[in-house]
Amino acid sequence: MKILIAGEHPFALEIRDLCRKSGLDTTVYLIEDFFDAIESGYVMDELPNIDVAVEIHNEAATAKQELLMNMSYGLKKDALILTSALPVSTTQAGAWVPNAKRVVGFSLLPPIRENTVVEVAAGMNTEEKYVKQAVDFWKKIGLECQVVQDGTGLLLGRIIGTMVNEAIYTLYESGSSAKQVDEVVRHGANFPHGPLEWADYIGLDALLGLLDGLFAETNDSRFRPCPLLRRMVVAGHLGRKSGRGFYEYE
Repeated sequence: MKILIAGEHPFALEIRDLCRKSGLDTTVYLIEDFFDAIESGYVMDELPNIDVAVEIHNEAATAKQELLMNMSYGLKKDALILTSALPVSTTQAGAWVPNAKRVVGFSLLPPIRENTVVEVAAGMNTEEKYVKQAVDFWKKIGLECQVVQDGTGLLLGRIIGTMVNEAIYTLYESGSSAKQVDEVVRHGANFPHGPLEWADYIGLDALLGLLDGLFAETNDSRFRPCPLLRRMVVAGHLGRKSGRGFYEYE
């Protein structure tokens, strides 16, 4: 089985590590590298041999559409496409590619380790056999699967995105420090991560893409991104991957 992963840090690299640990022949591209490989023609020679393509772009729907279109047109017709359903629904992602029946959405939030729960969702045009293939793939690399209904963010993204956004609003409006917000949640609620340090790990651009997607689909003010989050993304303060977010990193 040959696997292709195209996406953003840290999602793509953590899934790659699990695939390789499971003995799967895996190629990974970060977003900018994938588009460079498309232009050079290199990746187009590789796509017809791929059995499972994993697309993980959460930052902007337009860029996600371009990535899925470029990826899908080179794949064989029955290749399984797994698409991150954090910024858009599986149904929407399937509408951007030929053969939407083989598109299955998923939701994962870093850190992604063995026994992490991954949500799997069929779009309105997905065939059931591809859902089974998706579940088999995720189990093969050591993840626990939950098959859920389709929708932007699925369950995990909707719940955690809303919670982290509220933590950012609290920081924005209360005058508290990021450390204070994180310590109150981590120790007061026995939560495994402080919400702001977790946002830094996920990537503030990915979090903004998730919230923008939820707000666009529902028009529900609960999902309106905090202005501070948007301002930080515009400034390039994306969290760990850029060296600066709510905290500073080497």
